[in-house]
Amino acid sequence: MKTVITPEVDMLLVARSSQNQRKAIMNFAPRIGLAVVDYARLDEIDRFYIDCQNFRDYYRDPYSQLHLPIAFKKHYGKCGQRTTDKCIQLFTKPTEWVRERQPVIYPVEYGRQLNLDEGIKLGGLYDVTSCIKYKR
Repeated sequence: MKTVITPEVDMLLVARSSQNQRKAIMNFAPRIGLAVVDYARLDEIDRFYIDCQNFRDYYRDPYSQLHLPIAFKKHYGKCGQRTTDKCIQLFTKPTEWVRERQPVIYPVEYGRQLNLDEGIKLGGLYDVTSCIKYKR
């Protein structure tokens, strides 16, 4: 069996060119002063995305030339434990409501009874001017 030698990637050069392409993402949303857009949160999300991509480059580097991003050096506490959010606390509380009294429901009375002894009779009104039967 013949061994195939594959060239190894220089992750330092790849990471530098990738970082230049990723910086184009920063400030992608134009700051036109919309009240419904939280621009600080957008910047935070963009920085997190770039840190994740830098961590991906760091993880793929076979010679440890790249440094671990600063965001991944911080310890945020035990896994699964987050700071309590007030909105989540409000959603987990049982809902408060008042039981309304049941409305009075009367039985429905239908005007006709179905009588099949005579069979089913279909009746209709025919217009002499539009019916083909009268035109022949």
